[in-house]
Amino acid sequence: MCVRISFAPPDTAPAFDADERVITVPSDLTPAHTVTLVRAILRELVVPQPEFGAVCWCGATVDLRPRVPGQRRTEQVVKHGA
Repeated sequence: MCVRISFAPPDTAPAFDADERVITVPSDLTPAHTVTLVRAILRELVVPQPEFGAVCWCGATVDLRPRVPGQRRTEQVVKHGA
């Protein structure tokens, strides 16, 4: 299972949840600072990092884009709007 990134409120401290394999980072960081923070956490977990980007234990590139929930398509939303 690859590591995932979770964006939390700005005042949240960066953290790693070993059970879920989730790195939590503050949402107000710039993309460059987010990459630096994720790389630093992974290095602390003894995961070798390439010169650019961040990689998981398996070698896959870590997706650092915030996840946007899928659009709701229930009947109420379709008829009355969100």
